Amino acid sequence: MRQEELAAVVLSENSRSRYVSGYQRYYTATYLPFVHAVVMTMNAGPVLLLPRQIMQSAEECIAEKAVEFPQSQEGKIETLASVLGELGVQSKRIGMEFDFVHYGFLASLKERLHDAEIADVSSLMTKVTAVKFPEEVELLRQAAHIADKGTDVAIKAAVEGASELEVAALSSDCMLRGGAEFINHMTVRAGPHAVGNYPIPTQRIIQKGDCVMIDLGCVYQGYVSDMNRTIVVGTPTDEQRELIHVGQEMLEQGIAAVQAGVFASEVWRASFEVADRAGMADRISIPFTGHGVGISLHEEPYIKPDSDIILEEGMVLALEPGVYAAGIGGCRPEDMLVVTATGAEVLTHYPSVYELLQS
Repeated sequence: MRQEELAAVVLSENSRSRYVSGYQRYYTATYLPFVHAVVMTMNAGPVLLLPRQIMQSAEECIAEKAVEFPQSQEGKIETLASVLGELGVQSKRIGMEFDFVHYGFLASLKERLHDAEIADVSSLMTKVTAVKFPEEVELLRQAAHIADKGTDVAIKAAVEGASELEVAALSSDCMLRGGAEFINHMTVRAGPHAVGNYPIPTQRIIQKGDCVMIDLGCVYQGYVSDMNRTIVVGTPTDEQRELIHVGQEMLEQGIAAVQAGVFASEVWRASFEVADRAGMADRISIPFTGHGVGISLHEEPYIKPDSDIILEEGMVLALEPGVYAAGIGGCRPEDMLVVTATGAEVLTHYPSVYELLQS
């Protein structure tokens, strides 16, 4: 805030507002317009603006004050203007999330606070949350541990005759019982679904010879895990073995390239060159080989060929290079890791896809 000369920030996107206040809006798979906000100045806050029915939630959050936030847009604007006025910043430079708050609200707020300058803090928050504090790494370590357990259950359940949904249900139950507050994503992709990156588990029955991709993650105290493993049901073909070997080698070379001070694009290149040498460059369908993970599933830095972001100590990544081939399957092994001064510490510890192939 000091660097950006901001007198106040107003955050409404759920992961960012939880980051500064601890308040978690109920989870939903459907996008809903914001119903809460957090206001902070250099010297005051967080002030939580909450709907009437959940005002008591503030008692469990890091809030200096809780204020009722009306449902109507007009009521929200008046309440926010009043809070900013009480904090003495209504005529100063105020940061808001242009990538989240809709245009109509921003335009009306600018009319109401005609003496203020409304600035975008989206990129600022992206930078702030990309590098984790040690206590955040510990929460991500636990989220990864829960994902390890969920992966174990899913792989043991992914047998001939089981449906994708049955496997997903068992894995989800394990993670929720293990301390997850929410299943962030849960996909069991079998057979052709593994090739096409099918987004959700279905009633499809797993068959002998299927590549089965387990892609899952949970939320633990606000922090997201993300991992992926591929197995073959029955005896893998030579083509499946080769695909899995290349996918795992892409991951291992990507991890080996990670350290503070390295461009994200260099990590992408280390993974890509493995596939290229194996003649599988055309089997890469995802435009990145990894991404930051933390308060959201996908954060900066994205590990892609044109990225000029330099990795920093404390960033947490989910590396997930992969290769896919119709009629054969897909392999996109994924591990979470934290960037260190000299390399990377891997946070997910379930056996690699190569080890699973040998077992």
